[in-house]
Amino acid sequence: MQPCQVCGSVGPHGAHFGAVSCRACAAFFRRAAFSKWRNSKCRSKNCDRKVYIQNYSYFCKPCRLQKCFEAGMETSNFQYHRDSLHDSNSSLVPRIQNKSMVPQTMGTFVGRPEMILFWDSQKPTHKTYIDVNYLIDEATRIFCNPVERVYLASNRLQRLSIGLNVVRGNVKNYRFVTELTQKEVSDMWQFYFLAVAKWLTHFTEFEELDMSVKLTILQYIWHIWSVLDHHSLVSVHQRNNPNAFKNSNSHKARQKYTLIPRGLVIILQDKSAGNREFMFSSFVSRVLSSFLRNPSSYNVTGALVALQPTDMEMTFMLAQLSFEYAGKRCQGEIQKILERFQDLLADDIHQYYTKELRMHSYFGRLSKLMKVNNAIQKKFWEARPRMDLARIFNLIKLDFSHPEMFKDSGYN
Repeated sequence: MQPCQVCGSVGPHGAHFGAVSCRACAAFFRRAAFSKWRNSKCRSKNCDRKVYIQNYSYFCKPCRLQKCFEAGMETSNFQYHRDSLHDSNSSLVPRIQNKSMVPQTMGTFVGRPEMILFWDSQKPTHKTYIDVNYLIDEATRIFCNPVERVYLASNRLQRLSIGLNVVRGNVKNYRFVTELTQKEVSDMWQFYFLAVAKWLTHFTEFEELDMSVKLTILQYIWHIWSVLDHHSLVSVHQRNNPNAFKNSNSHKARQKYTLIPRGLVIILQDKSAGNREFMFSSFVSRVLSSFLRNPSSYNVTGALVALQPTDMEMTFMLAQLSFEYAGKRCQGEIQKILERFQDLLADDIHQYYTKELRMHSYFGRLSKLMKVNNAIQKKFWEARPRMDLARIFNLIKLDFSHPEMFKDSGYN
């Protein structure tokens, strides 16, 4: 029995990779043959004179690998495709006809990770550019020439409440359509953006701000204001028409309709997706639909139907939701201004409950109203990762002249 030609150990050895060696040195050579140790220098001062311990000679890793090559080991003797499961005498082990064919996953076959396996990187990334400077100019004109007030109001909240009824106009007559087209969407943007601008002119402290600050606040609050206002109008419609969707044929439509002021109610049906393709993919369409329907699992419309908030309460909810959301986005000086606005309106709602309604224990009711606002904000935060993912994969087909105006809106 020959000793190992690498380490010199005595025992039952065999031929490994072209040299007689022990299993330990053979395993070391297979691991280290293509490693950094192949071109490394000696890492020990004892390798030249060898260190013998119990009939074994020890080297550092670079020297041991060099000893393997000197003994005659070659990497060409590696058996990469050896089938360790093949057994001609066993019927339990399946025979592999072509041992060189390693089963591939779809990801390795196509050459892409599974997370982007079905993303067409060659698909055109053309986007529709939408210039909303017209809306900014109109809002500037509104702020420069506020509507003349011909009413008497005791506090800020009451003035905003009257202003809310003015900008809403007549929403008692409804029209049902089956498709959400570009015209309805653009009309909705224009109506709500300018409606919120007119509504803010009824707030005296807001009128005292610089024009740039006014426009910044308006661009940040108009969409979330529209979401709550939409749910408010739909709750009024459901309360006034409790039997509108009782028949079975329109039960599904009950879950999919939305209302836009100026007499427009839209039924969001599946076929409307084709008309929305000019703006965004089906992925973003589903995100948009989630905004139009109830946020998260909390039924906002149902809660408003049960609570039946008064005009003053709804005005406070709109202001609190809008100013708190904009403050979180703006930070800095604008956040301080909006927090002051919230404090002023909080005093007014306290006066409303205690003096007009004679309700001194109003905490329970107010907490239910604020739960509605929190549910809407929660929906906005939850949608952000999905929209970020849509931007990464170029699923959004809209590009705006003022992108911050549409952040968290489901459109960009």
